[in-house]
Amino acid sequence: MRNKLLKTYLLIIFITIFVTLLFSWGKTKDYFFDRVKNEAIIKTTLLHDILKTQKHDKASMQKFVVDFAAETGNRITIIDKKGNVIAESDNNPDEMDNHKNREEVSKVLKEGGIYNSLRYSDTKGLYYQYVAKEILFDDFQGVLRIAAPIKEKDTFLRDVVSVIFNGLFVGILIALIIAYFITRKMMVPISELTLAANKISEGNYEDKIYVQEKDEIGTLANAFNNMAYKLNINMWNLEQRNSELESILKSMSNGIITVTPDLKIGTYNDVFRKLFHIEEQDIKGKLFYEVTRNLIVFELLEQSLELGEMIVKEARIEADNQEKYYLIYANPIRSIEDNKKILGAILVVQDVTQLRKLESMRSDFVSNVTHELKTPLTSIRGFVDTLKNGAIEDEEVALRFLDIIDIEAERLEGLIHDILVLSEIETMVGESNIGSYQLEEIANEVADILRPEADKKSIVLTIESKENLEAFKCNKNRIKQLLINLIANAIKYTDSGFVKVSLKEEFKFAVIEIEDSGIGIDKKHIPRLFERFYRVDKGRSRETGGTGLGLSIVKHIVELYNGRIQVESKLGEGTKISIRLPY
Repeated sequence: MRNKLLKTYLLIIFITIFVTLLFSWGKTKDYFFDRVKNEAIIKTTLLHDILKTQKHDKASMQKFVVDFAAETGNRITIIDKKGNVIAESDNNPDEMDNHKNREEVSKVLKEGGIYNSLRYSDTKGLYYQYVAKEILFDDFQGVLRIAAPIKEKDTFLRDVVSVIFNGLFVGILIALIIAYFITRKMMVPISELTLAANKISEGNYEDKIYVQEKDEIGTLANAFNNMAYKLNINMWNLEQRNSELESILKSMSNGIITVTPDLKIGTYNDVFRKLFHIEEQDIKGKLFYEVTRNLIVFELLEQSLELGEMIVKEARIEADNQEKYYLIYANPIRSIEDNKKILGAILVVQDVTQLRKLESMRSDFVSNVTHELKTPLTSIRGFVDTLKNGAIEDEEVALRFLDIIDIEAERLEGLIHDILVLSEIETMVGESNIGSYQLEEIANEVADILRPEADKKSIVLTIESKENLEAFKCNKNRIKQLLINLIANAIKYTDSGFVKVSLKEEFKFAVIEIEDSGIGIDKKHIPRLFERFYRVDKGRSRETGGTGLGLSIVKHIVELYNGRIQVESKLGEGTKISIRLPY
């Protein structure tokens, strides 16, 4: 502010001085040239009068111009009425050009009298003030011309410019000193007000302004102090309310966002950003459709604002190549003073994906269990009815039917056993019968059980373990069941080649890897691989007597030990399942 005032004062002073000096310069320059012209006219007139008394032959005129040129310091030329140079003080008149077309000479020859002209002489390299006067003697008629050299022009102009700039500098310097002290006195209370305003903008409302002036600035300071006090009270109340509101929003598990009638975002919580995968941290004040392009939510907001009522809708949304189910509540925000006035809308978004998945899983589980139980039971009842109707009399047929009934009964037993095991693991809070066991020993026991099945298919089953592997605390039967399911699965889906089990320790994790050279799994099946009754190859699975619960049991055992399971597979190249269990 001080600098701005100072610059304004200086600008005004500079313009004033500059305009004054500009006019002075113009007047001084005009005076200088007028003086030179008048002197030249007077000299021309005097020389004309003197010449009248002289002889008018060529030699006398030459002597005249030479003598008086030396006395006056001017160049003198006498020209006849045809424009021929008769006498010349500075040059040989016989060698000079005809001067009839020279401006001042031509003018006098045509109109008579006296005429002046200012121009630059290329011959002498100087400005000359030319004055020509008509000669009308009895024995001679022509023109007397004086050329006054303006030698002191540059010096004069230089002096004038020097005076102008010196005056300008001194004037600005004095004005600067005066303006500095004036603005300094004026700016002291304004600076205090500015400092206090900056402190308030930074959140400090405690400081007061003390100004001795009783004028408008003093009144402004008092008003400023009152404003700071009220702002302090209001900000404290506002911070309390914001803190409470923020705590409420953060503690909520649902996504919440408010919008204005023109769909600009107001308050929101981080849950909403996560639900709609919004990467921007600060979205307040932005248009809703700039932040998320979801048409379902956008239409829901518009309907709620247009109808002025709450609308509830469940939406299925694609996010990160996953299907999500959101239950969305859109409710208009009404003014307290005027219930009909709508100030905006609030959206509450509840993620019900897991609930819908559980409902779907429960439905699928009941359907799958019913189907899995019904198939062998139907087969058993069919063969029993056949035996009752006479097939039992044929011993060979009867024995074959009884073998089939035995196989189906065994399938039923295996299915019920797997369902019970799965139910048991799901309902367990913690593992029981814990002991320290070497994973290599458990793996070798499982390999001994499954090696005959591998040998039938010419599959090489190997166990590789790092030396001095730390014993793992677990329920031995549980880990054994995990390995049986995974290795049996690998053998089942490998026609020839190898099944390799690797055991190692990484960063306090026991790592179990089962790798095979089997048929592999398509990428689209991997996310659902551990669901109950999910089969990649349904025909092959039923042929080998699979229940569809083996991998689901494996997943639940891994989760029981707070571990992680990962599947890598390529069609026609094989599969690798990695399990990491924390020690």
